[in-house]
Amino acid sequence: MINQLKSFFTSSRFKIALWYAAVFLILETILGVTIYIYILQKSEAALDSNIESQAKAILRGIEEKHFDLETFQSDSVYKSKDELIWDILYEAIVFNRRNTFIQISSSSGVIFKSANLSGNIIEIDRINENKLLNYYNPQLSEHTIRLCLLKGRGYNVIVAYPTEQIEQMLGLLKELYLIIAPLFFIISIAGGFVISYKSLSRIDKIIVKTSEITARNLKEIIPGGNYKDEFGRLVNTMNEMIGRIKKSVEYMNEFSLAAAHELKTPLTILRGEIEIALKSEKPKEHYIEILKSNYEETLRMTRIIDNLFFISKSENSLITLERRPVEFYPLLKSVVQNMRMIAKEREMDISLNLTSDITINIDAGLIKQALYNIIDNAVKYGHEKSTIEISADETTDKININITNRGIGIAPDKVEKIFDKFYRADESRTRKSGGVGLGLSVVKSIIELHGGTVSVSSAHGDLTTFTIRLPKENGH
Repeated sequence: MINQLKSFFTSSRFKIALWYAAVFLILETILGVTIYIYILQKSEAALDSNIESQAKAILRGIEEKHFDLETFQSDSVYKSKDELIWDILYEAIVFNRRNTFIQISSSSGVIFKSANLSGNIIEIDRINENKLLNYYNPQLSEHTIRLCLLKGRGYNVIVAYPTEQIEQMLGLLKELYLIIAPLFFIISIAGGFVISYKSLSRIDKIIVKTSEITARNLKEIIPGGNYKDEFGRLVNTMNEMIGRIKKSVEYMNEFSLAAAHELKTPLTILRGEIEIALKSEKPKEHYIEILKSNYEETLRMTRIIDNLFFISKSENSLITLERRPVEFYPLLKSVVQNMRMIAKEREMDISLNLTSDITINIDAGLIKQALYNIIDNAVKYGHEKSTIEISADETTDKININITNRGIGIAPDKVEKIFDKFYRADESRTRKSGGVGLGLSVVKSIIELHGGTVSVSSAHGDLTTFTIRLPKENGH
């Protein structure tokens, strides 16, 4: 139970729900604060506008009546000064008479004050200009009073209004948020879990399907790659990875089978000949023949291992080219002279046609290895008593080497596969000639390391031409 709870609280579902709730509450708080500030500012602006317009209306009324309030005398219209002032104030305060504080003063003192001021006087010291400000007087109101002071010709008019209603409205707003905040929190948590469950349910399906895929069923694919979202891209990436793993496993299987088969043959021969040699004493000549055969089989295993080692280093970018300027004709000539000895075993000849001497920047040892492999391939698959033709020419930035033999050729459907590792176009001929299907793959790796290309064209049962193109300079 404890482990299940621990797993739940550390799961992505819980974290997503928590983040969703947190973001939701943060947005709610920001919205609430924004509304609170907006209402406060708008209410204060409306109150300021109201008391300012009232103060202006009162001051304008006094100035338009042309009365001297300080020397007022009763008449048939106004029996007292208060009646005169209330007549002036009527339009300004008719809608806010109860809560509006009004005070009119002159240089001699307060001339008039509204009844709600009782025995209080609004005292504003050292203010010589029109002003909107906050006023505090607990005898008038326990709330802040917003006040407008206007100065006219001989008179000062003060109109003030308590902010009680604004504060009450904002208080109700706070209470409302305190009530709905827990509800919003519960909704956000529930919504977070629903969203996380729906979002991650596809992840669960991917996990289940992935756990079912083993080395034996790498042809299986994870469904969901048709979605154009992050999960779809994840599925496609995983399927591509499974495809690469499948190719790697197939390569390893091919490698294991081919290496085991090719190494088994020379080892079996070595073992058999050694057993024969140990059974009874034989003439010296017989032992020499056995040693020669053992030597050939040892060389064969060495070539197989060397090719495998080279392919492995090439695929892992562990080969460093030792480039230097090389005169190509002497290099090609030495390769041809060495391979002529092998060609003689099948009564074949090798002709060399080089239009001019060419200097090229290459790793001479690796290029020789590539040429040996192609010419050896031409000898193995060429007709006996035929001639292998080698030619080379140059362009502005490249040299082209063509190696042509007349033999069994390569079927059109096998031409593109000829450079693949462990691929053998003719299984029966390859086994007789001792090939493991790595020679041309090594050639391709060497040429591509130099920044060049190698290709083949063949007519089945007729001519086969390998073409190597190498850049004269550093290539890559």
